Amino acid sequence: MDAVVYKNIVASIKEYQGLSQNCMKLLLKTYPNQSYDTLYSILALEIRNRMKINHPRSQMNQQKFWEIYQKSIENCDKLGTIVRMAEKFDTSPCLLAKVILNQYFEKEHCCEDVPLSNINIYLRDTTLIPDMHLAAEVFLCTLYDNIYSPLTESMRSSLGQQYEIKLYKEVMNLGLGFRDEEHLRKHGYDKTPDCKLDVPIIIDGFVVNWIESKALFGDEDIHRDYMKNQYLSYWNRFGSGMILYWFGYLKTILEPNDKRFIIKDHLPKNIIQISPPNFELDDM
Repeated sequence: MDAVVYKNIVASIKEYQGLSQNCMKLLLKTYPNQSYDTLYSILALEIRNRMKINHPRSQMNQQKFWEIYQKSIENCDKLGTIVRMAEKFDTSPCLLAKVILNQYFEKEHCCEDVPLSNINIYLRDTTLIPDMHLAAEVFLCTLYDNIYSPLTESMRSSLGQQYEIKLYKEVMNLGLGFRDEEHLRKHGYDKTPDCKLDVPIIIDGFVVNWIESKALFGDEDIHRDYMKNQYLSYWNRFGSGMILYWFGYLKTILEPNDKRFIIKDHLPKNIIQISPPNFELDDM
């Protein structure tokens, strides 16, 4: 993706005030040439960066938010108070729901046998919340939050596995032998790529020993973090390899003279397989 297009998308996200779910709808209308997965990946990263700033403020104002919620109950406002509060205060519905839940258990002293520090269990199963109205409010938060809800987190994990399977199928269709991450870990490797080729291949003149699958958009921050925590370890252990950002990547992360990694958004078909040499007894 060109830097100009990327900057425009990021600017649209930063300018938008409201629920990330509605921001996603705006992005799809504004940038019809970009896939849903690409736009969502960029949106998710920007929202998480925003929440790193906004959510600590929410935690500092727990009493204030609790009082607003209580007043809404007293006024018999329609369901969706926490979602509307999240939209007004530019925060995540699920993160705000955790703040409200924390205040609820602290002040009401319900469920004393349940560890109050583990609020996440109530987002995953809202039927555990003793207050039926609050349970309904929190459940709505999980529906309206497309970044931090337990459902979204499960879908994101499933998506990563789906694209790993896609990688394995495409590698097998090319007739390449490989070892997957699970196999490598069983043999003592702590940090392993998704796919370690038995025999290296050549793609665009670049030798590829391993392939890493990422079901996301690769921007500079994402690439820098993975470079530090994963890619360099793979390079040290297995040599040069390929990184697949399935939902695209920012062109500025490319380093033309980099001999360690090649970056793609798909697995190329025009590969050159390196055949091991055949030794004859007379050659020895």
